[in-house]
Amino acid sequence: MRCSYCYSPPVNRIDMTEETAHRAVEFASELYPANTGVIFFGGEPLLKLPLIKSTIAKCKQLERKRGCSFHFKISTNGLLMDEDFLQYANSVGLLVALSLDGIAEAHDKHRRTTAGEGTFDALLPKMDLLLQYQPYSNILMTVTPETVQYYAESVKFLIEKGFKYVIASLNYAGDWTDETITELQRQYRKLARLYERWTLEERKFYFSSFETKFSSHIRGEDALCYRCSFGKYQLSIAPDGDIYPCVQFVADGVSNKGMYTMGNVYTGIDENERQRLYNMHSKADDACMECAVKSRCNNNCSCLNYQTTGMLHTVSPVLCETERLLIPIVDRLGERLYRKRAPMFIQKHYNAVYPIISLIEDRN
Repeated sequence: MRCSYCYSPPVNRIDMTEETAHRAVEFASELYPANTGVIFFGGEPLLKLPLIKSTIAKCKQLERKRGCSFHFKISTNGLLMDEDFLQYANSVGLLVALSLDGIAEAHDKHRRTTAGEGTFDALLPKMDLLLQYQPYSNILMTVTPETVQYYAESVKFLIEKGFKYVIASLNYAGDWTDETITELQRQYRKLARLYERWTLEERKFYFSSFETKFSSHIRGEDALCYRCSFGKYQLSIAPDGDIYPCVQFVADGVSNKGMYTMGNVYTGIDENERQRLYNMHSKADDACMECAVKSRCNNNCSCLNYQTTGMLHTVSPVLCETERLLIPIVDRLGERLYRKRAPMFIQKHYNAVYPIISLIEDRN
């Protein structure tokens, strides 16, 4: 259990002041002093590096003064990431996640400069630099209808580049068609073959789209810790100090004010509002009630539902269809690996202490 507070600067509105940022982490330490996560999101958070450094320094001060404990993460597009920043990140325990959509054809489709130029080539040396300083960094990869044909090739590129953690998400709000969903199914099958090969070779890697489905089958309800907690354990702080249940609702810090706010870091959490929102989130979509895979599906993510349908508990038809085609592919893959008693698969999914053992092995 943890409590995370996300700094999310708006696109064209106001910036968070140092005073509000400092109050946000003070507020966090008061609520959950034992293990508070501070996650810096954007926009591009490295545009506000002095504020990030000041906020982390405040957290360190609070740790010394109050005995609380913080940990830090940041999600960046990488363009402003350099060696000085990575040295600083390692010195304060700031974990860096890189937003990268795979090979150049995929990444440059949507991630361009203001001049319209793709950013993949600029990121190539930064990938090596990041792996040098933080070899366990996450890659945050988004797959769209326009880039789905490169999905398997992109994951292959990232794993072979040396990244061990690929967190892949579909853009469910994209213009998915029968053709692109069929292509997605083909890509998942290619990825299953790659996953099987890498596992039999005993390579260490984590591919989120498959790992969560394996876990939901093997461990059932115990594996649902990755599902949406919607304001219960993770909160997002807007630049004006307002509190939201997820970073997706912060927007420009104005549009969702009152509708999805749960208080302010200066006045505290309105527990009635938090419970109201959590109740809305917890309401099941009627269309899911009789579904055989509802407990293994991502239908529980209210932020995703809101983005795609405008309702917290109404699931996108695209999400439903893509989850239904993914789960059987992953289950067949798991059956093959289990029958073969693949050591890496057994260790990863049936040994609770595997992550610790793996880390010790790597460091030795």
